[in-house]
Amino acid sequence: MSYVVAATYVSKPDAADELRKHLAAMIEPTGAEEGCEQYTVVNSNDDPRTFLLFEIYRDEEAFKAHAASTHFEEHIRKHAWDLLESRTVIFGTPLQP
Repeated sequence: MSYVVAATYVSKPDAADELRKHLAAMIEPTGAEEGCEQYTVVNSNDDPRTFLLFEIYRDEEAFKAHAASTHFEEHIRKHAWDLLESRTVIFGTPLQP
């Protein structure tokens, strides 16, 4: 069963451009991961400081592999999280089969 991650990131004031660069750098390597089924990053039209990450992985183990990847370490742990004013994450499974 697929494993879904939906995260909302709000950057600190004046940090949206730098955060956008780190999130954009995640798209290609994450999409190439064996267990990644979808990785979409959306920047809000209403608030340029707000980003939605919508991710679908084959299973929870595939997500854990993603979270242990070098690109996650470099762009998310080392940089993106320090640029955030807030972060909300939902982990779940789709209701449809």
